[in-house]
Amino acid sequence: MSDSTQPDGRYAELRRLGEEERYMAGELQQTRVQIARLIQQLLPPHARTEKIDEVVQASGYSRFLIDALRHKDHPWHAGKLKQE
Repeated sequence: MSDSTQPDGRYAELRRLGEEERYMAGELQQTRVQIARLIQQLLPPHARTEKIDEVVQASGYSRFLIDALRHKDHPWHAGKLKQE
């Protein structure tokens, strides 16, 4: 058998890694949806600056992102959670 017709384990590894990446991307999307929902619950439109600062500190995200996530038009709200 020549080298070109022998099974190449790299293809199987590439397939496995691709599947793993797609799974992880889905998990990341679900996590972002959960984060966005929590931020909206914690920070209603009338939230005080001190409360916003607490959420920024606790989350490790920037104030800019936290402010953006308070609004439903942010892309992180677009994901759908899988039913478990």
